[in-house]
Amino acid sequence: MPMKQDPLQVSNAWTAKFGNAASANLNKSDVQAFVDQYFSAAGTELVACTPDDWQEKPPKLETIADPRLKEWAYKLNAIWKTLCRKIDPAIEQHTSRYSLLYVPNHFIVPGGRFREFYYWDAYWIIKGLIACDMYNTTKSMIRNLATMVEQHGFVPNGGRVYYLQRSQPPLLSAMVYELYEATNDKDFIAELLPTLLKELNFWNEKRMVNVSINGKQFQVYQYKTQSNVPRPESYRVDTVNSAKLANGADKQQFYQDIASAAESGWDFSTRWFSDYKSLTNIETTKVLPVDLNGILCWNMDIMEYLYEQVGDTANSQIFRNRRAEFRDTVQNVFYNRTDGTWYDYNLRSQSHNPRFYTSTAVPLFTNCYNTLNTGKSQKVFEYMDRMKVFDYPGGIPSSMAQDSTEQWDFPNGWSPNNHMIIEGLRKSANPEMQDKVYILRHLFF
Repeated sequence: MPMKQDPLQVSNAWTAKFGNAASANLNKSDVQAFVDQYFSAAGTELVACTPDDWQEKPPKLETIADPRLKEWAYKLNAIWKTLCRKIDPAIEQHTSRYSLLYVPNHFIVPGGRFREFYYWDAYWIIKGLIACDMYNTTKSMIRNLATMVEQHGFVPNGGRVYYLQRSQPPLLSAMVYELYEATNDKDFIAELLPTLLKELNFWNEKRMVNVSINGKQFQVYQYKTQSNVPRPESYRVDTVNSAKLANGADKQQFYQDIASAAESGWDFSTRWFSDYKSLTNIETTKVLPVDLNGILCWNMDIMEYLYEQVGDTANSQIFRNRRAEFRDTVQNVFYNRTDGTWYDYNLRSQSHNPRFYTSTAVPLFTNCYNTLNTGKSQKVFEYMDRMKVFDYPGGIPSSMAQDSTEQWDFPNGWSPNNHMIIEGLRKSANPEMQDKVYILRHLFF
């Protein structure tokens, strides 16, 4: 809820009215009256908008041959008008009164309870905008995220100040790549390349860890926020869950692992739990996630390509070498030759987590393997088939942990991960895999 006055004024007004009274001794109606006097309603800092590049019937959608799919696409296109938001420019002069992070351009929100922008959601939003020929809105969203990198060194989890301790899967480079492939706008990528490099440096400096595998040292990425307190947006639930822990150090570690899982986008999943059962036993900072490393491998690939497009052959070569070396790292740390797939690696147990999670296929999606080895994608497909993850009418579940109550576990299947699996399999020339892709795609229509 936005404040109507600066924080110090509101704090002084609270002290003047209530002193240091314990919350249990406060009169509820008096507190409500104070809130009404000094705070505006939630969401009033955001203004609904219609994107200036929106069209009722975008040319690309007009080319869809199937009438049913075309109608479905038109309905999705209409949603952009209901999800477009911009921030009142006056807020820039009083940012301390708002939890909202100010960005200058309009953007598309995920919808539902999410009023502000969120990081990794934006990649799939942008894929949809590009399909609807909405290149100006795409540029606006990318520039907003670039503003965050320039101001904070990284893209926060979402557009609130309480997200400034954590990021999300780094897909800004991928957004720029998708737009370039659609527009061939070299001026735009030249504008964004310094920012993309700055974000990548954040992950190199703040989220990289050394690991020893079979006597060899490797540097890989992990989710590891520096927060050791309850998440402000989930303060009560974090406090309640941490009450089960014995001492302050355990609670601080719990808070860090909870926030780090939120940084992953997978909040929450048995993937992060030491016993695969209880949130209390979360150990995100002990897990080296295969999907994060696959995505950063893709970042290096994209940086090589974008530098090449603007004629910077020196930097393109640097990233070509880095990507080749890191691709080998991903194979050495995450690939399990026995099962024929990639797994997370656990620093505590010094072993792979052999359970199925949709993250297993991200290196296929990002081409973070030797693509001349055509048998590798086949083995991942066979592994998934053995796990029977293709047997469900709602798509591929996030895990096969059927006793879990977490939202990133069975039976829930999330669209981003289903998309990455479908695209990863689609790149194969194997007819059986192509048939499975066709079936999976049509589960969503």
